[in-house]
Amino acid sequence: MLYGQIGLNVIPSARMDKTGTIKIGVSTLDPYIHSFAGIQLTDHLHINIRQSAEISNINKDAKHLYPGVDIKLRLLKENHIQPELSIGLQSAIGHKRMAGEYIAISKQHNNFDFTAGLGWGRLGSAEHFNNPLKSILKHFGKNRSLDGEMPNEPANWFTGEKIGIFAGVEYFTPIKGLSIKLDYGADRYKAEKTALNYNAPDPWSAGITYQPTNWSNLSIAMQGTDKLMGRLSLKNSLNKWRDQSAQNKKPIHMRPYRIKASSPVNIKLSAEREGLEIHDIQTNQLKAQAQLTLRPNSSTPEQIGLMLPHIANYSGSEIEEITFLPSIMGLQGTSISLMRRDFEQAITHHQGSPEEIWQHTEFGTFNKKILKRPSRLIKTQHGIIDANIALDNEFSLAEEDSATLYRTSLIAGLRGPKFFGLLDSGYAFRLNIKDNLHNINNIRPTALLPIRSNVDRFAKRTLALDTLYTTFTHSINEDLHIAITGGYLEEMYGGYGGEILYRPFRSRFAIGAESWLAFKRDPSTALNLGFNGDHLLTGHINGWYNIPKHDLTLQARFGRYLAEDIGGTLSLNKQFKNGANLKSFVTITDNADFDLFGGTTHAYHGMQLSLPLGGFKYMPNNTHINIKTSPFGRDTAQSLNTPLPLYELTQGFSYEHMVKYWDNIIF
Repeated sequence: MLYGQIGLNVIPSARMDKTGTIKIGVSTLDPYIHSFAGIQLTDHLHINIRQSAEISNINKDAKHLYPGVDIKLRLLKENHIQPELSIGLQSAIGHKRMAGEYIAISKQHNNFDFTAGLGWGRLGSAEHFNNPLKSILKHFGKNRSLDGEMPNEPANWFTGEKIGIFAGVEYFTPIKGLSIKLDYGADRYKAEKTALNYNAPDPWSAGITYQPTNWSNLSIAMQGTDKLMGRLSLKNSLNKWRDQSAQNKKPIHMRPYRIKASSPVNIKLSAEREGLEIHDIQTNQLKAQAQLTLRPNSSTPEQIGLMLPHIANYSGSEIEEITFLPSIMGLQGTSISLMRRDFEQAITHHQGSPEEIWQHTEFGTFNKKILKRPSRLIKTQHGIIDANIALDNEFSLAEEDSATLYRTSLIAGLRGPKFFGLLDSGYAFRLNIKDNLHNINNIRPTALLPIRSNVDRFAKRTLALDTLYTTFTHSINEDLHIAITGGYLEEMYGGYGGEILYRPFRSRFAIGAESWLAFKRDPSTALNLGFNGDHLLTGHINGWYNIPKHDLTLQARFGRYLAEDIGGTLSLNKQFKNGANLKSFVTITDNADFDLFGGTTHAYHGMQLSLPLGGFKYMPNNTHINIKTSPFGRDTAQSLNTPLPLYELTQGFSYEHMVKYWDNIIF
């Protein structure tokens, strides 16, 4: 529809995309042009970030911008009896001009898809009848402003004396990809009539939609008899992205017979030739045990599957049980014990499956032996395995004083070397390629002590040190991990601090805490190495919950942010099996950013997407494209981007991770 969600011409429907679908697009209907980026996080949740620009001529600059975050939640999925039912919030967080809520139902019959719904706020400004919610709670019947510089907030949701009704139908023609849409909306453009003396169109519209490919969609419609609507959207599914470790899924040949004597030395040499790190190999009687150092961009079952042939080929004839102690950067997870025969049957005789291997797999207890911290700079036929390269892209559709802002950088670095056998280190450089941030502070109020509002000065430097840090990590037991880190922690801040994480192996819950003394870096110094003298203490309590069936992680955090403001963050994170990662977040604190229109906002929100490139030919394994959409230059609700979050580091230790990726143990 017009604002970016699935719908008809100007009204939403109850329909959803497939999980993992990313959509970007642009649409226009006088007096606005809308640009949007949306993600389908789960089967039931869609999040859309939108920028609506008031503009009289596409060749001129926008007169005013109205950003917002739109949320759509499916309550019922259609079957042969019940319709699809969804609830939505337009500008749930954002400008009031575009804000409105709705409940929509959709039901398909043959080639016709019918939709009807109730609208609040802008989407119900036709005021067809009284708001039924006010009979439940007087709060919902309060008078609601449809415009103003103060942002829309939860207290405004589903409020107002009256609401409107909308309806429509889509007909799918015999021509592939072509449909006809008719709808009747409840938006009466009240704010535009008051502010712009706007001549509102009739509430009905008729249009056609054409989908020439699976990834593109074009629409054109008449709104009444005197307005023309147009829309172009592009989409793709993250589920179709090439597996990040596709190049490495080439396990060595496994012998069809067992040799008589075991050879730990040959096991280690064979594994290292394939870029796998294994240490403290012990073979005695019927068991073999080894410490497996996990790589950051492959699942634990996959790495076990790659390692097993090396052990089986050189473990002698008597070994039946093989135990792995997974570790990463000095952290250790629960031991994993498998039966050698199960794997041999599956690989050499094709008479087994991951499910049969799982039946005899045991997850043991913590091994208190001090872990060996191997060098990270191991060269293999696939290159240096801990080199990391990221093409970092940031853009913003959430500004009230600027059109779309963007920035593109290339970040390249390594982990290593070791210090004293106990400390890990890492470093990265940032090459700023292109941006349009040079005028970001020309019209904004200038902060005396900028937190991130001087991002334009950091982007101006061609080459800078991004991170340079040393860290000590340790697992107290299989569920409790700590990390202490110091150095240049991110592009804008250095400092030191620590984190503790309690993550029970079989639990969906995890809890942790972190605290950092942060020093602001000075962009006027060489490589941004200097500090401007500003320092502060920041810290948070963090909680995570892995939502069953949806493969979605909910994170909540509360604490003190970099502007010394107090508040909380909610985020949803979806990790796809191919390595792609989607994250949506919103932060609200007790401080507010001011804009040039006199408005304030306590919220900072955005979406992040990381796409691995390791599955593409000639690309190093640990290479990514990162895309983030969020406001630029905000000072409130900002937190440190620490280089080694414990929850991410320990992901490969969790039971949920084992279950999700267990099929990868056999290639």
